[in-house]
Amino acid sequence: MDDVLLQTLDMLEWRLRRIEFVLNGNVPPDAHQSEATVAARMQKLESTLASLASKSRAISDVLHLQSKHADLFSPQEPKTKPQDDTPPPEIKLSTVLTDAPAFPATASQLTSLNDLPLPPTGSFTSLVALQPRITQLEERQVDQALQISDLRKRSGQAVLRWHEVMVLGQGRCWAEWDTRVRQAERDVRREEVKRAQEDGVD
Repeated sequence: MDDVLLQTLDMLEWRLRRIEFVLNGNVPPDAHQSEATVAARMQKLESTLASLASKSRAISDVLHLQSKHADLFSPQEPKTKPQDDTPPPEIKLSTVLTDAPAFPATASQLTSLNDLPLPPTGSFTSLVALQPRITQLEERQVDQALQISDLRKRSGQAVLRWHEVMVLGQGRCWAEWDTRVRQAERDVRREEVKRAQEDGVD
């Protein structure tokens, strides 16, 4: 207990000397401080702190705040302990016992993988040897696809042209002929009416 008290005093003196060094810039060493009694050292700390508070407005404000709200400078223990999501041992044991029968089967399946023979390499070798021909066939398929696409485009253009010439053209031709025939019929009728009127007058 005495060692803890002395270590605490040493720490307080060291911190206070650091503050004094920051404020004053020069702190004379105190070689006989560690040989003094605990009460004398406490009194020296209080007097030094009071002296610093009289010289520094910031230290004075901190001491005033500490006297008014001491709880701000002391850590508070949490009111409620964090909940532990770890399941109890009974649930862990029941989970292990439930899945335990599957462990041997899984281990057996994993072991059987080591007994599986590797496939023969001859098929892979022949496949590698056929790779140039496969590449040529793929290129030929691409060329054929381009040719088929071009033929489809040309066929579509030919069908469109045939529709325009044979269907629409004939339709326009028949419409023109029908117009001419109707016009000729009207001309013939007018001529017949005219001749009939002339014959009636004579």
